[in-house]
Amino acid sequence: MEGHYMIYGGDTNERYHTHTSLVVGSRPQESPTKQFHYYAGPACAHQHKSRSRTTPAEEEDDSLKERQRENKVLELLIRSRRKALANYKARQETLLDENTKLREEIEGKEKEVHDEVKSLLRKYERFRGAVSTLTSKFETEKVLARKAYDEAKAKVAKEVEALEKQGQALDNKLRERKTELSVLMSYKDKEYPVRAMKIAELQKQIQYLSTEYEAEINNLISITAIEKDKYYQESEERLHGIKETVTDNAIDSMHDSLKEMAMQNIVMRKEIEGHNGLLEELESTIQDLTQQVSQLRVDPKTSTRQVMFPHLFKETPKCTPDMDVVLDIPTQQWLPI
Repeated sequence: MEGHYMIYGGDTNERYHTHTSLVVGSRPQESPTKQFHYYAGPACAHQHKSRSRTTPAEEEDDSLKERQRENKVLELLIRSRRKALANYKARQETLLDENTKLREEIEGKEKEVHDEVKSLLRKYERFRGAVSTLTSKFETEKVLARKAYDEAKAKVAKEVEALEKQGQALDNKLRERKTELSVLMSYKDKEYPVRAMKIAELQKQIQYLSTEYEAEINNLISITAIEKDKYYQESEERLHGIKETVTDNAIDSMHDSLKEMAMQNIVMRKEIEGHNGLLEELESTIQDLTQQVSQLRVDPKTSTRQVMFPHLFKETPKCTPDMDVVLDIPTQQWLPI
């Protein structure tokens, strides 16, 4: 703390303006004969006590002592001021160095922060552009996806409806098949065994009748073939007669040389027809003989192996899955005792 003080000493009322400073640990000692008063000025209304009157020699000694004390106080103040000034200068240099370091550090940090901020701003610009691009792309894809979703939903709804109809139709068909199955199961359990037995008996009868009436069928076939040949020959003869009448009429209207040539052609045609008829007869004969040979091969009466060795070549009917199995096993019976 700093302040201006007035120092009064002796009758001369000498005043000294001192510029004091509060220094920790150093306080000047006051003299019992010295009085310090704040300067109030001429307008002060307070009453001031006056000192007792002394001799001039004493006053001079007192003033000299007072001046010496004041000089010492001033020297102390000057030394303290110089010391404080030196401390302030050292502190100033220290603070200047620290401020320089801090300024350099701040400038470096500011540069780094500035570069980092610029980099972040560039990144932010790129990021904002990418975000806007992604947002627009996302909106476009969202619209397309929503459209595809609606189309797929409608398509799936139609397919589900069609599948439900198919499922309903299949359920109806399944119920019909179940009813048919129940009917067939009842038929299998009740009527099928009887029908199967009847079918087996009919198959046996068919087999027996086919072997029995096979010869008659062959005779009928031969008779029908003969009658067919007869009717064919009659039709050929009628056709030949018609042709002869037509040719005769045509020949009568021709020249003699042409008639002779036509007669030769007729003779040659008749010879060809005769040869063709002979060939047809031979072919029919060969066919009949082939049928007879095939019948003789099948007929057991003409089989030399079965005639000579009947015990070795027995003709047994073949078993089919729908035939009844009959076990003809000889059994041993006890004698009646």
